[in-house]
Amino acid sequence: MPNLIIPSVVRSLHNIFTSIWIGGMLVMVISFLPTLRKEIEDVELQGSVIDKVMSRHSKWVYLGIVVLAGTGMLMARLSGQTSGFFNFANPYATILSIKHALVLLIAMIAIVRSIAFKNASSSKDKSKKKISMALLMVNTFLGIVILILSSIITVIG
Repeated sequence: MPNLIIPSVVRSLHNIFTSIWIGGMLVMVISFLPTLRKEIEDVELQGSVIDKVMSRHSKWVYLGIVVLAGTGMLMARLSGQTSGFFNFANPYATILSIKHALVLLIAMIAIVRSIAFKNASSSKDKSKKKISMALLMVNTFLGIVILILSSIITVIG
């Protein structure tokens, strides 16, 4: 019987940090932001709360990027179905490569958003707020696509 401990720990860490990152974005978009806007009328207070939540969540996202990169490489190696980064030799490797490209894109967007749009929600600059929200929506959509691709990889793997 093969050793199941290491692959199980690697996959569990990967799933936990995927949940923190993509789940955090989904919670922000579908629950937290609509509730905050409905329950708190003071726009400045809304912005302050959003900025504090985003700041705290960003730290987990940065850690997640590192953990996901490490565990993702280990999972790809353990699968035996891919022989490198951006390999299109078979359906598994092709879907994994597309997923990796999207992960790189959402990581870049997350980093740019947390640096260039830090405190955007409490800013008086409405265009900064709109761009920050648009980037959150794009990343949330891409995160859902990544989850779908991960499911496909699991089924064909």
